[in-house]
Amino acid sequence: MDPVTQGVVGSLWALPAARRENMRQAALVGWIGGMAPDLDVLIRSSTDSLLAIEYHRHFTHSLFFIPIGGLITALVLWPFFRKRQPFFRLYLWAGLGYASHGLLDACTSYGTYLLWPLTEARYAWNWISVIDPVYSVPLAILLAVSVWRRSRCSLVLAWIWLVAYMSLGAVQNYRAEHIVADWARETGITVERLVAKPAFANLILWRGLVDDGQRFHLVAVRNLPGSGAMLWEGGSVARFQRPGGLTDSQLALDIDRFDHFSSDWLFRYPDYDADGQWFVGDFRYAIDPASQRPLWGVLFDPADPDSRARYTTPRRVTEEERAAFFQRLRGDLVPAAPSRD
Repeated sequence: MDPVTQGVVGSLWALPAARRENMRQAALVGWIGGMAPDLDVLIRSSTDSLLAIEYHRHFTHSLFFIPIGGLITALVLWPFFRKRQPFFRLYLWAGLGYASHGLLDACTSYGTYLLWPLTEARYAWNWISVIDPVYSVPLAILLAVSVWRRSRCSLVLAWIWLVAYMSLGAVQNYRAEHIVADWARETGITVERLVAKPAFANLILWRGLVDDGQRFHLVAVRNLPGSGAMLWEGGSVARFQRPGGLTDSQLALDIDRFDHFSSDWLFRYPDYDADGQWFVGDFRYAIDPASQRPLWGVLFDPADPDSRARYTTPRRVTEEERAAFFQRLRGDLVPAAPSRD
């Protein structure tokens, strides 16, 4: 989730462990604890652009790192609170805030190393977008009221909204996956993998992906509770196959790293090829859920096995994509997005 929501949820996790007179301090400590795991963004390299995405949502987000992360946060804050609170209380608030972070991130579609070092699987439950103001704004308002007025009632309402909205996201994801599965069966697509991911900032539009073992198939789904589903087919693309000449090279290692990051949803997007370099994108994300244009990918020279893959984010949003997104959200009739091949 975005940093502000992480801070808000961190505060909400810490507040039940605080007395009324300590609620403001607990909220502050929980907020900092809730944001602390994202300090992994400082792990980066000027020569290896994949390092930053490789270690984002990595060990600092693991459930097993919570006691350590909470302790580090409490130790950093201790000089500012030692005259007001005992250390164990500060550690409790920081630990609760810290504990909320990885679980909240796992509810999104990005992927989180939730059980590292037992496994390097990236958990993504696809219940909510990484940015969703419908979720975050009410939580922030209720948190502000709780802290300002030291109101337990507002805190309870915040927790109800926190759980209820996320539960709705889980139900919506379940419905979207079944809609995509039915679409694949009706169109004769073999399903080896299937996933439905929430589109940007809402739980109504979903991006459905089907892997048949050779090609990725795309369909956008409007999944409004209480109404029939609307679908827009986005075509299909070939799975990216690493050129044989790149075996056991630095470039092959970089491509494998990006493939792991993208959960094996890589495809070549020639529109972003540049100066003899190939662009390989992550098929999971696009502004318009029926569009094949990726939000990020890597550029590399397939003729130079000793070169490095460069992570790049050509995220500019076209007016056409913006219009299509809102038309689909409203349920207007929108032409299917064109297939690349």
